Amino acid sequence: MMEKIHDSKILNYQIDFESSIIQILSESENGELFKIAFEDFFAFHFEDQIPNSILLDIFEEEINSFVLENEELLEKGKSYYWPMDYDSIDELMNHIKENSYHYFKIQASYGLNGWILSKKVLIKE
Repeated sequence: MMEKIHDSKILNYQIDFESSIIQILSESENGELFKIAFEDFFAFHFEDQIPNSILLDIFEEEINSFVLENEELLEKGKSYYWPMDYDSIDELMNHIKENSYHYFKIQASYGLNGWILSKKVLIKE
């Protein structure tokens, strides 16, 4: 995905909880508009949400890294039933694996960083 996404500017993003889709409208360096759609998402976390965020890359990370990299966030959200009601990390991981979610990380040189657990990601022109 790197060539299209690298150095593109995030114009907006939309989270549709009803349809479980997160869409990011972005503009490439040459002015071409495109959408990045994360379909069937389970959970997400964005940091540093500011105007004119510039993407470096979106890549898939090993699902087992998800818990290690987000342990503090998961512990904080657990009492609020985020990302779901679960008793143990093993129960959460089983749910993620059984439902074939992928761990997509968003890297920005400026602005929005974060991750999304979803079943797939598509680029729509």
